[in-house]
Amino acid sequence: MLSRDFRLRARGSFAYVRAHGSKCGDGLITFVALKSNCKRIGFVVSNKVGKAVKRNLVKRRMRGVAAELLPDLAHGQMIFVARPGITELTYAEIKSRMTRLAAKAGFLRNV
Repeated sequence: MLSRDFRLRARGSFAYVRAHGSKCGDGLITFVALKSNCKRIGFVVSNKVGKAVKRNLVKRRMRGVAAELLPDLAHGQMIFVARPGITELTYAEIKSRMTRLAAKAGFLRNV
């Protein structure tokens, strides 16, 4: 589980990262990141993904992947945005997509 110290929570923080960060995506997950001196990660799963049970499942899986990647992630504020269709992916598929996006954006070290 991703510790609360590493979570991006405030609405203003999300808006700032989205406005000033670099974006990359693969259709089911979008990664938005901004270099900073701390490591914080946020997750966005809209109502279009599904009802609350499916949205919470996706968020739990994404938080689990982020906790595994945390030691290898560079400092910055990051947002992972889930798109409709992500509920069909397994944990391993979500992990590979999130890892690929973080590496593509230059936020993954030691990989």
